[in-house]
Amino acid sequence: MTSESPKTLINGASCNSLAVSDRGLSYGHGVFETIRVSQARPVLWEQHMARMLQSCARIGIKVAKDLSHLLSNDVRSLCGSNSDGVIKIIITAGTGGRGYSTPEITDTQRIVTLFPMPDYPTGNTEHGVKVITCDYRLSHNSRLAGIKHLNRLDQVMARSEWQDPEIAEGIVLDCENNVVEGTMSNLFAIKDGVLLTPSLERAGVKGIMRDFVVETALSMGLETREVSLGLDELKKADELFVTNSVIGLWPIRQWDKQRYCKGVTTAELQRCVERLFDEKVSDHS
Repeated sequence: MTSESPKTLINGASCNSLAVSDRGLSYGHGVFETIRVSQARPVLWEQHMARMLQSCARIGIKVAKDLSHLLSNDVRSLCGSNSDGVIKIIITAGTGGRGYSTPEITDTQRIVTLFPMPDYPTGNTEHGVKVITCDYRLSHNSRLAGIKHLNRLDQVMARSEWQDPEIAEGIVLDCENNVVEGTMSNLFAIKDGVLLTPSLERAGVKGIMRDFVVETALSMGLETREVSLGLDELKKADELFVTNSVIGLWPIRQWDKQRYCKGVTTAELQRCVERLFDEKVSDHS
């Protein structure tokens, strides 16, 4: 499917245009979800829908009661019966004219696009990736922390710091120099048999795959902690890896100049993620 162009539905109809006055474009007033599709099955669909609805509520977007059902129909229409790829869902507050005030009546827009699955190097999964520390710092905003709103300028700025194709990800810190996340991923460390992941109470995105890994680790009896740690502390970990809903889990083999080995715990969690992607259940109604 890598040679195909993206396919888009806007409010259920095939379309590639949106009003220039849309509040998602004008003010970033919207949210989005990025979902891996395996054999026409959107992986962790219910979890993505729950986060999306919670995110809409947090930024004041009123959505239809049957939004999840409408989106499920959109995804089914785009994916057919046997597609692999990536679904991106965008919900905007619709058009509202000039000014920040939200109109009492809005025409909320739902945009669903099916993209080909990115052609990542197989070595990213098998051997791990090289990551760097970004200079860009995230500010604190507890009101927006955790959700995937459309204001992604922080990530754009951080990602612009490198062009080297050997570098798969950049790790971003906050204004107090605590490690938060990757530009497109969540970060995990294993130290002394404990799974650590940065706290996202004041900055960052609470990833769906992050939640899956935490739940999986707990079911394995692995102690798990959300922490606020600086760069030097996290770099002392025994194992490191990053996750998101598309890549799954990538071990880190090098962070700046420091090298790591893919450990036993990382490999076990990675197998759990791979089994999730390989599941054959197809009903997401």
